[in-house]
Amino acid sequence: MNIFLYGMLFIMGTFFGSFFTLAVYRIPLKKDITHEHSFCPNCNHKLGMLDLIPVWSYLALKGKCRYCKEKVRIRYFILEILSGFVFVISFLSLHVLDIFTEINKIAYFISFVFQYITLVLIAGIDKEHHNIHSSILLFGSLCQLVYMLYLYVIGATSMYRYIIYFILIAGIFILLKIVPNKFRNYWMETALLLIYIELIINLRGMLLIVFLSIMVSFVLRIVEKQKYPTIKQTPMGFILSFSTIVYMIVENFIKFWNR
Repeated sequence: MNIFLYGMLFIMGTFFGSFFTLAVYRIPLKKDITHEHSFCPNCNHKLGMLDLIPVWSYLALKGKCRYCKEKVRIRYFILEILSGFVFVISFLSLHVLDIFTEINKIAYFISFVFQYITLVLIAGIDKEHHNIHSSILLFGSLCQLVYMLYLYVIGATSMYRYIIYFILIAGIFILLKIVPNKFRNYWMETALLLIYIELIINLRGMLLIVFLSIMVSFVLRIVEKQKYPTIKQTPMGFILSFSTIVYMIVENFIKFWNR
């Protein structure tokens, strides 16, 4: 039963990984990510069903487009594999003994999936375009708000925390609306991402993530400067997002396996 469940979670994760590559490519171009059929970005040929199977299609086609034979970036394959493992590891971190009785852990896992989607999209777009999309942060915040409402209904969180959360979320996006685009910059977007991270974990965790991210960015900056002297800035959104994913998984192992 467990092997079958973990296999299904891995497959589910690879499909999400495939979706991430599509979304990271299309969102900055303001293209539809749900209804428009997938296509090869090189020859624009619409992809068939067999071309859309994560991992397997890349291996079967030897990393090339079926139609134009252009090489497909290996990072797509790597992201699909990593997403599969993240789904399995994150579920394991919750120490779920019976998926039919531990409803609260399942609800938390579903919430984690939506936060994972948010953070990976933030990371991917920031890595490519040095831009943190507020619309993606809004999506993640609304998902977290739904989860907080669930916790409030079952009595697992206080009304005060719920109200504070709602005020913070509303404040973030009112700020986004009233600040003109010409006054926004990358570091303002990074600050908004930090507020979002604090909302989905806690202040202590956020401060630890910031510290580790600064250390990682410092090392990357040195390495990148040697290889790419013209690079202007390190993608902090990318580093912060993946640091948050790792923190959430590790925290779950510590929290649930020590009980």
